[in-house]
Formats: sequence, C-alpha cells, structure tokens
Amino acid sequence: MLSMMKFTLFLGFVVGFILTAASDYTFNTELDEEWEKWKLRHSKQYTEDEEINRRMIWESAMSYIEQHNREYEMGKHTFTVAMNQFGDLTNEEFNTLMNGFLSNEAENSTEEEFEEFDDDNEDGFELPRTVDWRSRGMVTPVKNQGSCGSCWAFSATGALEGQWKKKNSLISLSEQNLVDCDRGSHGCRGGFMGSAFRCIRKEGGIESEKTYPYKARQEGCKFQRSRAVARLRSWRRVRRCEPCLARAVAKVGPIAVAINARRKTFQFYKRGVYYDRRCGHRVVNHAVLLVGYGSMRRRKYWLIKNSWGKTWGDKGYIKMAKDRRNHCGITNYALYPIV
Repeated sequence: MLSMMKFTLFLGFVVGFILTAASDYTFNTELDEEWEKWKLRHSKQYTEDEEINRRMIWESAMSYIEQHNREYEMGKHTFTVAMNQFGDLTNEEFNTLMNGFLSNEAENSTEEEFEEFDDDNEDGFELPRTVDWRSRGMVTPVKNQGSCGSCWAFSATGALEGQWKKKNSLISLSEQNLVDCDRGSHGCRGGFMGSAFRCIRKEGGIESEKTYPYKARQEGCKFQRSRAVARLRSWRRVRRCEPCLARAVAKVGPIAVAINARRKTFQFYKRGVYYDRRCGHRVVNHAVLLVGYGSMRRRKYWLIKNSWGKTWGDKGYIKMAKDRRNHCGITNYALYPIV
C-alpha cells in the first residue's frame, strides 16, 4: 500500500513537472498563423493542455525540417523534407500509429501456398532502364490508411489490383475487407501481406472498395462471396536480392514489399531520392507497394506508392535509394499474387 502511494506521488510529480515545463515554453509567435493554417488543413482539434504539447512537437518538427533543407541545399542530403499531417506526432507516436507491418509474424508464418519467384533469367529477359506501372494503368490512385496500422492491407490490395488488371480490369479493392476478415492479421494493430493473400484465397475473393468502403477501424467481417470482384490462386515470394526484385517488378508488375520506415527523415519526406545512412535493413515495419524503378540525377531509385494520402511525400509516393545494399530492407519481404 505504501509503495503504491509512493508511486502515485511520484507519477503526480512527473506529470506536474511536464505541465510546468510546457507552460514555461515560449512559442515562436511568427509561426502562429502557420500553426492555425496547418490545424485547419489537417482538421486538427485539441483540448487546451493538449494543444500546448502538440504545438511544442510541431515547432520542433518545423525547426528540424528547416535545418534538413538547409543541409540539402549544401549537398548533404539527396532529398527534401516538409511539414505534413504527422507534424504533431513524436517519432515514437508516428511509428506506433502508422507502421503496422508485423515482421516477426510474417517471417514465422507457414505460407505453404507461396512459390518462389523464378528469377534465373533463363529466358534472357533484358531489364528496361526504367519501369513505372502507373503508365500502364495498373495502379489505382493513392489511398489513405488514416489513423490505423493497416498498411499491410493496402500493400496487398495494391499488388492484387495490378495483377487483376493484367487479365481483367483495374478495380480499387477493399482494404476494409481485409482489416475486418483476415484472422491471421490484427486489423489496425498490424498484419502482413502473406496472411492477407491467404484470407482472400480461403474466402473465395475480395470485394471492391465501392461495396466494402474503408473505415480506418476494425469491425465485424461483412464479406459476401457473391460480391467478390477479384480472386487469387496463390502467391510468390521474391528472393532477397535487389537484381531479383528489379526483374520481378519489371516482368510481373507491382510488388508488395515491406521497408524500414522508422526514421524521422521518412516521416517528413517530400521529394528526391531517399537515402538515410541510418535506415537499417535488418528489421522492416511498414508495408508499401513497389510500382517501378528509375534514376534521377544519376541516382537509382525504387518507385514506391505509400498509403498515407497525397499530402505525404511526392503526392503520396517516395523514391527510395536502389542498389545501396538493401537500403531500408526493401528486399526482406517482397511478394505478389498469382491470379
């Protein structure tokens, strides 16, 4: 009982200290108008105490962005950053909220249905210099997962949308269908694409976004097989090497991949070829869609479609450094469906 009282008193002291520090913080009045515009643009509403904390985080992000872009002008970086909808989140909060690829579960799952992509190149396939499946009508517009760790579902639907278009037509598929019905994943608390593909196969298909709209929260499964608009037979996993991944995306189409998106540089990415030497390749935490590759100013890149809306990055896309020792772990977990 005494220990509990001491802990309660200690907790109260910590909370009081934080509130006192926040109350002593002096805001940059030159940013007042920008802060109000940003809140309006992203529909942000806070309590009085919460606004103080979020404004502090936002101003810190503004300072970071300004410093990074000054260094970009000096040639220290290959990409720019900019304020976006994540400006009031700490990097820890951002990772918890937005990055929902469960690496351990993906690697430990028994994916008996998948085959490995045949990349021995016996057919003499010559890699094109650039690939962009958007120009072939195989990629739907950028979507927004909202405040839900469902990136895995968007990555899975993106890969299936591309393969379905090759044989049928381009249909925007339902991520909510997967968030609600994939028992191998955890809805807004994360998942992985292999489980999503298994769910689609087991249930006999997936509905369209039109019949099963996105809610950004997990609800009861409402899938109806009679309304399914796309199906798959199995899926293939691409071997962990960048030349293998390049051949796969060039020969097959958009590929579901997972990357390390932990860095603050990724949180605020805007334009250019993203390379952060501290972005490790051992652990990946965010699922995206690889739609091609190319080069810009002699810098090779992977062209990635994200699921954070068009206000993030380059209209929802990011160019990530290619052939840089598996930068951010892009080859760790790459697969696509067979329809």
